[in-house]
Amino acid sequence: MSRDALVVGINNYKSDVLPDLNAPYHDAEAIATRLENDGDFKVWRMPEAIDRKTNKPFIGKTLNVSLSQLQAALVKLFKPDGDYIPETAFFYFSGHGVRQNLGIAEGFLATSDVYSEKNFNGLSLQWLRRLLQESLVRQQIIWLDCCHKLRRTYIALFRVKKKSSCPFDAEIHIKLRRMRSLH
Repeated sequence: MSRDALVVGINNYKSDVLPDLNAPYHDAEAIATRLENDGDFKVWRMPEAIDRKTNKPFIGKTLNVSLSQLQAALVKLFKPDGDYIPETAFFYFSGHGVRQNLGIAEGFLATSDVYSEKNFNGLSLQWLRRLLQESLVRQQIIWLDCCHKLRRTYIALFRVKKKSSCPFDAEIHIKLRRMRSLH
């Protein structure tokens, strides 16, 4: 069984509204290491840095992740080119979450290049949902560890089981838990 994972930890933000964070790179690296060592996952890290001594990748504490980089990595994970489709695709995100309400409430995963003053908030959760719906990956796991309004951390885990014998037999499990901010 093939298992692929994209693990993202964003500490740095160019926005005047969102302060830099301290914990996302550490949390993301802990998840990535655990997935590799205990879950038999092939892991892609963002932002990725390479340890000069071991030549192994790790989550870069001071590096940035742009919206276009994150979108490209998610497409690669959930809609890969060619015949290779993993049995399981896992996406972990640690960083700021942004909520916008301009007549319609929307949620975003803040990338380093957010510019809220110009209504550029990062990765739309609606876009992510459509990507998951169109994906041929049978087991999709999404874990979002996001600060929202800088006071609380929201952890959401979405599990989607698709491609059963009955097209209406898709299972979607959502777990949302509020915690005191760890960032």
